[in-house]
Amino acid sequence: MGRLYTLFRWEMNDLIKVVLLFFGILLVGMSMKQELMGVSNSMGFISGTDLQLFGASQASGVSTSIQGMLSLEDVWTLAGFLILLLGALTFRYDRDSGVAKSVYSLPYSNDEIFGIKLISLLIYGSLMLLLPFAYVAITTYASIAGYLPEITSRFLSDALLLVAFLVLYLIAVATLVSLAFPNAFLAFMAGFAVIYAPKILGNSSMPPALFINALHLCGSTDFNVFKAAYLEWGIVVPIVIFLLSWVLIRRRDVV
Repeated sequence: MGRLYTLFRWEMNDLIKVVLLFFGILLVGMSMKQELMGVSNSMGFISGTDLQLFGASQASGVSTSIQGMLSLEDVWTLAGFLILLLGALTFRYDRDSGVAKSVYSLPYSNDEIFGIKLISLLIYGSLMLLLPFAYVAITTYASIAGYLPEITSRFLSDALLLVAFLVLYLIAVATLVSLAFPNAFLAFMAGFAVIYAPKILGNSSMPPALFINALHLCGSTDFNVFKAAYLEWGIVVPIVIFLLSWVLIRRRDVV
């Protein structure tokens, strides 16, 4: 167990990925903050002097603002871009730079290396979205923290599940293309094509549009986050992609 922890620590302390995570958190956080302020300003203009400080109007305003922050397409576009970069750095860059030759010469199996790399990528990808969201939500609404559970309980749990499905799908795609293509640049471009082709083609029944478009529906009485389409693209498809990635890494050497 100790030697696996050593490998895990080595993956988590990769300087390039740490720098990318730091700037990714800043960029995603600023995008969320900008959208949240835009929604709040728009609501303030509409409501005028009738906007109450702690009454029902304020609760509605906070709820709508958080929903606006969650459904911002630019945030998820940026997040997808960054997760693809993280995937290329995790699974491809060490091979391109020659570092993999040293790593694979150590007493680790391909399965262990793949598992540790995938865990590190899942952690990095989750942190890149959850930390900015938590910071923006807490700093913006710290003065009414006692009201947040009541305000957000109707939709926040559903929204976070959709975000988790989206992140899992993006990470799965980033993992597969990073192992299937011969260098990091081609892997990133292939991942970009896979993720954004549905948007270009106007197909909203596939990720990421499938999850992004559903975010603003969270909390409504007729919305079901466990709908078959969400479970298929958010859980089943990523599992299949991870299995394909596992087969690839078992059959390939370090070059």
